Amino acid sequence: MGIPGSRDDRGLDPEQVSTSEPRARLEFHSRSFAEPFRAELASEVTVDIGPIVTLPTGNHLQFWTVSGGTARGVVEAASMFPTILDARLLATNDDHHRVEVLGAEESLFSAIHTFGGVPQELVFDGESVRFVADFPLPLDTDAVESRVQEVYSGLELVSTTEVQPIGVVQTTLGEAFTDRQLTALQLAYHGGYFEQPRQSTGAELADRMGISKQAFHEHLRKAYRVVFEQFFEADGGWRVDS
Repeated sequence: MGIPGSRDDRGLDPEQVSTSEPRARLEFHSRSFAEPFRAELASEVTVDIGPIVTLPTGNHLQFWTVSGGTARGVVEAASMFPTILDARLLATNDDHHRVEVLGAEESLFSAIHTFGGVPQELVFDGESVRFVADFPLPLDTDAVESRVQEVYSGLELVSTTEVQPIGVVQTTLGEAFTDRQLTALQLAYHGGYFEQPRQSTGAELADRMGISKQAFHEHLRKAYRVVFEQFFEADGGWRVDS
């Protein structure tokens, strides 16, 4: 089963797909997938899944904003999933938690990424899980479900809808970074490096990238320079249209 669309036949990297185009929103349900949450949490939780940063090792970092549950329970539940290698709490405020999750190269999120998908939300209602992701069109939904079930057989596709974009911001900035500069900048931003107090240190983020602290700071410094050049130079080519 497929969803038609007017896109050309280009690559499906979500960072390369314009957010001005309609997208397919797929919703999966599972009771078995919720077992770690049932084991560690006594209340419902909603996980907003932020951008996923791919590391040089092939593994990736996910940044979760979790509403509900306890900080310890959320981290313990995340760590129980077989494709999650590590999870750590970045910040917590009452029942809102910011969690960094290290995912294996073969995971639910890499399966979604195969089709250019962007994870949006995971909701645990006390018994089962609802997982939502958006995909570029056109899309073979049968192929997506099959790939997802190779990783977690209990996840069943229950609905598919087409969603229209609310707005679009276009920029050429991303093309000016090297891969490592962009990764360093993404990790610093999503890992809370710029927060006060910091939620991650330069040494911790360097370790995630598998490089020295000095190398991490050098990539980050050069990324700053790219941003400043693009923003301040008259012909830098960075325009934001509303």
